[in-house]
Amino acid sequence: MERCIKITIFCLIFCAQFSYAQAPKAPTEKEIRQAYNNNFGQKLLFFKPYDFPVEVERTHKVMIKALDPWVKLGLVNKKKTRFLAEKMMYGEPREVSVGGFEYSLNQDNMWVSDQGFFYGRPNIKSIFNTSKVSPQNEDYVCEVYLSWYAVDIPDWLKKVNLKDRKHRDLKRALESEKRPFEKYVYFIYKEQRWQVWGKKSEESLFK
Repeated sequence: MERCIKITIFCLIFCAQFSYAQAPKAPTEKEIRQAYNNNFGQKLLFFKPYDFPVEVERTHKVMIKALDPWVKLGLVNKKKTRFLAEKMMYGEPREVSVGGFEYSLNQDNMWVSDQGFFYGRPNIKSIFNTSKVSPQNEDYVCEVYLSWYAVDIPDWLKKVNLKDRKHRDLKRALESEKRPFEKYVYFIYKEQRWQVWGKKSEESLFK
């Protein structure tokens, strides 16, 4: 009985040492860039200031003033329209026909899609640090601290009022080559190669 216990303990220690020996090395810069490109090499960045189509009453000057610049850039279409809107009449809410404008995405513009206005693609700039490899169930993971910047920025972005807080994403993209985004990204070793780990990494990378 005692001999069986010793053999079992020896097997467990040997297996643990063997598993440890099989743990992959932390990804190299080349592997990190390759994994990043596999996940995000074709990723496009989009900006959508409003949930189009939008109907705006003629009297809502502030909203019209905010939407008209997108029309001038050719990214949004504008047309006159009439629609029902709720108004207080005789102390009660009633739907009445009002005049205004309908704003919709200009799908004929090469920079426009259902997702909004294209404003660039993410590209790795620097890799600062890679953590130690840690076991995760049957796989291995590590954390990489890197920076990225936007490339292929279209000319329309330079014509936007970047002082508006709502346009912060656009401003940062335009400045990102000199002031890149710095983020932590999780990588996982699966199928004999390093990969970006899950949706969480993508959300943290581009939010």
